[in-house]
Amino acid sequence: MQDMGADSLCIKDMAGLIAPDDAYTLVKALKEVLKIPVQLHTHYTSGMASMSCLKAIEAGVDIIDTALAPFALRSSHPAIEPILVALQGTPRDTGLDLTHIFKLGEYIESIAPKYRDFMDTTRTAVIDTGVLMHQIPGGMISNLVSQLREGGVLHRLDEVYEEIPRVRKELGYPPLVTPTSQIVGVQAVQNVLVGRYKLVSTQVQDYVYGLYGKPPVPVDPEVQGIVLKHYKRGKTPITCRAADVLEPELDEAREAVRDFTEDIGDVLVAALYPITGLRFLKRKFGLETPPPELRLKTMEDIKREDELIAKVKAGKITAG
Repeated sequence: MQDMGADSLCIKDMAGLIAPDDAYTLVKALKEVLKIPVQLHTHYTSGMASMSCLKAIEAGVDIIDTALAPFALRSSHPAIEPILVALQGTPRDTGLDLTHIFKLGEYIESIAPKYRDFMDTTRTAVIDTGVLMHQIPGGMISNLVSQLREGGVLHRLDEVYEEIPRVRKELGYPPLVTPTSQIVGVQAVQNVLVGRYKLVSTQVQDYVYGLYGKPPVPVDPEVQGIVLKHYKRGKTPITCRAADVLEPELDEAREAVRDFTEDIGDVLVAALYPITGLRFLKRKFGLETPPPELRLKTMEDIKREDELIAKVKAGKITAG
């Protein structure tokens, strides 16, 4: 990759599975043969991320991905603050001013209550040791939880966890990163709730047809037949580049939003997300009213909620 012109190499650990010693061994081996920067991108899901980052630093990694403390842990990245402190006075001291970083964290904490309803509260622990078994990335888990919660079937999450490896195998082991992670996840949810491949999304059809590229291994022939049975492009997957069969979509997206915006950013939203993106834009420009549950709360709303909760806890308000 370096000889092909890559500017850097990133070790992508979406599910947070890389162990500290493995991180050290991998980074050290890469640094011995590469001149370009080596980056480690891992998640805190399993609880090993901070340890793995420190071992990667010890091995000479050039870049690690972290997050401010209010955004860190769970399925996010390790917190930057303790890592900076751990490196102070060492040859890898970053020189970053902790005072400024602490102030940023305090600001985030001051506005975070407005978004607390969007937090995943399905687990008490800040780590999910189950990821060591199901190996599903945190970003994918949050989408699964959101889908199941909206449908009132969150109790079936374990069934979805069991279905995901089956779907992934049948679809030719696509990587569990966006967008193929969501394609696999949505299909697994539909398989559990409706029946196996009784309902197939357009994205799954596009994937099996080859519009997302060639899968690492062939798609299961039986599943391929079911998925492409009524597909508008045909029943036989392509063998050429996906771009060779795609039609220009930008003009179509411009037409879809022509009545309320010409901004190229909005046009790209409509092009990339023809359904949800268009819905978002209509709400953005006041053409649709978002449902009450999507209305962002103000700090005044949060204060009233907290006061009500405090009164209930104090016994000043009772049911009846």
